[in-house]
Amino acid sequence: MLSYLILRGKCRSCGAGISPRYPLVEALTSALLVLSYYFYGPSIRFAADFIFISLLIIISFIDIEHYLIHDLFVIAGIVLAFAYHIFAGTGIVLPLIGLSAGFVSFYSLRFIGGYVFGKEALGEGDIKLAVMLGAFLGMSYFALTIFLASFIGLIVAAPLLLFKKIRRDNYLPFGAFLSAGAVITLFFGERMLRFFGF
Repeated sequence: MLSYLILRGKCRSCGAGISPRYPLVEALTSALLVLSYYFYGPSIRFAADFIFISLLIIISFIDIEHYLIHDLFVIAGIVLAFAYHIFAGTGIVLPLIGLSAGFVSFYSLRFIGGYVFGKEALGEGDIKLAVMLGAFLGMSYFALTIFLASFIGLIVAAPLLLFKKIRRDNYLPFGAFLSAGAVITLFFGERMLRFFGF
């Protein structure tokens, strides 16, 4: 980030412009990891969040640019989920239930959306990401993540539709919204569920 500012966003050797995406990723990752350390300190939870958040950031920026979610990152997240719950003492039942909830809910949405709208409503990558999130967060937190992701997606899509920056038949990178919802849930999920009476 410092080198980007010092070089004013240009390559030192050739002077070509450097995308602001790179310092943005670094700044976002640093901020979220500091926030995770603030909440959980030096613990297994912090270590798991460190990897989980990093994976979500990578997934989000690739999805935004290429509308693609790589299996490699999803598989890594699922392995992380089971490893975390085993080492944290919560066992494998919670991630299994969450994983199943992610698959069933998003596969159903993909099927129903395809039938209603006559086109693919959710990509396969979104389903795989939902499986990963369900495994790590558990069913209750995953449900909250879906709600938050839908709300964020609505906020982003509404003005774009209003000003005709996108059409109704365009796709939005829902994986990025899911990731944002998951990060919010990581830090504030317990308080939010308690507020809603769950």
